[in-house]
Amino acid sequence: MYRAITFLTTCALLLLYASLTGCREASVVQWPALKQLDDLAEQCEALCDAKDVAALRQIAGTVKTAAITVARDPLPAGARQPAEVTALQGDLNSLAAAIHDPARQDGAELTAILAGVHPIVEKLMEAAGMPHVHETEKAATSPAKDGKS
Repeated sequence: MYRAITFLTTCALLLLYASLTGCREASVVQWPALKQLDDLAEQCEALCDAKDVAALRQIAGTVKTAAITVARDPLPAGARQPAEVTALQGDLNSLAAAIHDPARQDGAELTAILAGVHPIVEKLMEAAGMPHVHETEKAATSPAKDGKS
């Protein structure tokens, strides 16, 4: 009898642990279009820092399309702050609408618009409940491969 109770208690604890750790993993919001836009926005940020207007003109159309996609996406399941996500989607849509003709648009204006994408995307990811880590940040925070830190 004691063994049966111990066994059942152990099973119950294991199921509880599994369900709790599974819920933690499941609570991360999945939004592939936003992740793609985040990668593009990181590229824009680097190009803005380098003042590479020619490259910004080339990427602007892709960024606009990706931003409009995210702005029009339905609210992702499990979003932490739905009202904030919706407001930020509106901001993103307004920013995308400001990109009208990258080839002829004033370089300083285009740079300012594209520099504004990444901050909105970061806030959007946070409001949605998504982690915001870039490959360059992962590499900078991971230990050296030779074992030296």
